[in-house]
Amino acid sequence: MEYNYGNLIRVERLRKNMKQSVLARGICSISYLSKIENNQTSASEEVLELLFERLEIEVPLYHDFSYQSEKVITEIREILKEAILTRKDRDKQEQVKKYMNHPTVKQSKSVYMTLMVTLARFGVMPGGDSKYVTEVGWIEDQLSADDRIRYYTVKALQYFQENEKELSYKLIEEVTNKLPHSGIPDWEAADIRYITGALYFRFTDNIQALENLQASLKYFQENFCLERMIECHMLIGLTYKRRKRYADALSYNQKALKVANATDLRNYYGMLYNNIGEIYSLLGEQDKALTYFMESFEYKVDIRSKLFSVLSLVEVNAKQENEQGVLDWLETGHELMQQHEAVEEFNQHFNIYWNHFKDKNSQKLMESLKSAVTYFEDHDEYVYAKKYALWLAKELRENGKYKQATDYYEKVISIMSQAE
Repeated sequence: MEYNYGNLIRVERLRKNMKQSVLARGICSISYLSKIENNQTSASEEVLELLFERLEIEVPLYHDFSYQSEKVITEIREILKEAILTRKDRDKQEQVKKYMNHPTVKQSKSVYMTLMVTLARFGVMPGGDSKYVTEVGWIEDQLSADDRIRYYTVKALQYFQENEKELSYKLIEEVTNKLPHSGIPDWEAADIRYITGALYFRFTDNIQALENLQASLKYFQENFCLERMIECHMLIGLTYKRRKRYADALSYNQKALKVANATDLRNYYGMLYNNIGEIYSLLGEQDKALTYFMESFEYKVDIRSKLFSVLSLVEVNAKQENEQGVLDWLETGHELMQQHEAVEEFNQHFNIYWNHFKDKNSQKLMESLKSAVTYFEDHDEYVYAKKYALWLAKELRENGKYKQATDYYEKVISIMSQAE
């Protein structure tokens, strides 16, 4: 068994924000401690005891727990597998955290690495603790080739959430290249392909997104992972919608809805009805779109999610030139906004429609459109940035401001280029 003492010391020291000089003082030299942490030497039990005492952790130095290693690894991996395939992950995270105090974890490098990488994966799930992604980074040099793929996957997600998009894209490319040659099991490879597919979608790399998502969907279908099937169908549908292949987009969302209906997975109804409504709106079938958006609003619970449905309803009513319908839904939207803090994007949207349909003030409308173009361009929301820039260009032209109108037509082209 390969002992884990060096990694354990390094991570615990960094968790306590302790310098090597502080930990080593009176015990060993800083250079010797560095070699211990990097697994370049095997320290004596006396030195290890003193280091663990200063770190205030108990580690079994005098018992061999190697016979339990494979059993603990299997248990941890099975908990992760069930969480990933069923999406029932909240209680599973707590189950895995309990292994932090297991003596085998502290003693065995393979068990410790399995636990840390597993906690990092849970760390990017809803309600997860992202600190574990950072902590795995402290011992990245000790990861196996397969664990490095796992780490790069969650790190790419973290980078994307932190708006470090170039770093995120670089990592998912590396994951994509290395995954086919790895020993990662099929169930986990399907999950990694879903994550990379979702990130490629966010990067508007539609071909890579579809390739990874289709591969992921194949596994989830063959193994009846219902929630994951729905998610893949929805994301593939969104990718086809972006490519203006609306028939394919509608087909995949309807497949997802069929699975949700058959299994009564009602928590997906709000998103699915909204997606289908958007496709019908793009196809020019506004009455159908309106019906699906109304259904979407009724099923959603989360305030921000309901606000997206309100926005869709405002847009459909605007296309139908139903002024009262627009104003009624704007009122609903403003009431919902009082119940949530992060609503600036909806302020931007709703101000435009309010100025156009309620105040009917051309100057205020153009000011709100300018504000929205800047806001959505800054937040890389190119669809809305383009939409409002084009609307503003037309308003400026109708008001005789031809030079400014030309500037915004050029901005539309620039935004389209950025999106690509």
